[in-house]
Amino acid sequence: MIKEITATGKDYNIAKENAIAALGAAAEDDVKFEIIDLGTKGIFGIGARPAKVRAYIELPDAPERRGRGGDEKRGEGKREEGRDGGRRNGKGRRRGNRKPSDNAASRRAEIEEAVRDAKSKPTTMRSVVIPESELTFEKLEVAEGENRTLDFIRTLLANMGLSAEATLYSSSDGTLRIAITGEDASALIGHHGDTLDALQYLANLAGAQKNASGEKSKLRVTIDIEGYRAKREDTLRALARRKAAQALKNQKSVMLEPMSAYERRIIHSEIQGIDGVSTNSIGSDSNRKIVIYLTDKKEATEEELPELEVEVTEELPTAETVSNDE
Repeated sequence: MIKEITATGKDYNIAKENAIAALGAAAEDDVKFEIIDLGTKGIFGIGARPAKVRAYIELPDAPERRGRGGDEKRGEGKREEGRDGGRRNGKGRRRGNRKPSDNAASRRAEIEEAVRDAKSKPTTMRSVVIPESELTFEKLEVAEGENRTLDFIRTLLANMGLSAEATLYSSSDGTLRIAITGEDASALIGHHGDTLDALQYLANLAGAQKNASGEKSKLRVTIDIEGYRAKREDTLRALARRKAAQALKNQKSVMLEPMSAYERRIIHSEIQGIDGVSTNSIGSDSNRKIVIYLTDKKEATEEELPELEVEVTEELPTAETVSNDE
C-alpha cells in the first residue's frame, strides 16, 4: 500500500522533514519525494512562497487477523471448505488460493522477453558516457544572434520573469553546454529533470535554425541547471551498481523504472564495467526501461559485493543541495 502526503516548509529541506514526520517514517531513505514548488525567499520577505513537496512511502499490507485455533476472528466460526476447494470464513466469504497479480506476471514476462532479445543479438560495446566530473568546460563569448540556442534560453528566462542567467560553454566531449544559474533557476528542473529535458529538446530545435550569419550549428547542446546533471548522474550510477549487486546476489534479472534516453545511457555505461551482468532496453517512448540480466551463473564473491552494494535514495537533487540510448 502506498501512502502519499503533500507538505510545505520554509525551504525544501524543511518541507521534506515535515513530510517525513507526517508520514511517520523512521528514516528518510524510506520515503520518495516529488518537488511541486521549491518556493522563493522573495525580496526583503515580500513575495515569499513556501516550498511544497509530495512524499510517498510504501507500507506493508495489514496482516490477516486470526483467533485461536485458526479462526479468522474469535466468535465468527471456523473456515469451511467450498465446492471449488477454496476456503470460506465464518461469514461465508471465499479465501481461495491466491494467484500472482497481473502486474507481477506482466513484469516477469517483460524481463524474460528483454533477456531473450538481448542474448539473441551479438554482443556489442555501447558508447561510454564520460562522467560529468571528468569533463572540462571553456566559457564562450558570443554576440546576440550568433547562437540560436543561447538566444532561445535567454528569451525564455526573460519572458518567464525568472531571476536567472544563461552562459554558453564548450565541453571537452565535443558538445556545447548552457549553464543556467540564479535564484529561480531550479524551477526549470522538474521531477527527475523532466522539465529540464523538455527545455533541452526545445533549445536544440531552436539551435537548428540559421543564426544571424546564415549558419547552422551542428553541435548538440546540453542544458544544465545549478549543477543538476552531475548530481543526477552520481545518483544514477550508484543506482546501477546497487541493482547490479542485487541481480548478482539473487541470481535474478532486475527491471528498472522508465527513464529518459539520457538516463538510460548512463545506466548502460555504468553496467558495462561490472562483470556478470549486462543490460537491454525494452518498451517505447516514455515507457522505455532497462533490464539488468545475468551473463553467466557465477555468483558475486564476498569481496565484490560490498563495493557494488551502494545504498542510495532515488531523490531529485535541488538548488538547496547544490545551493539518447537506443
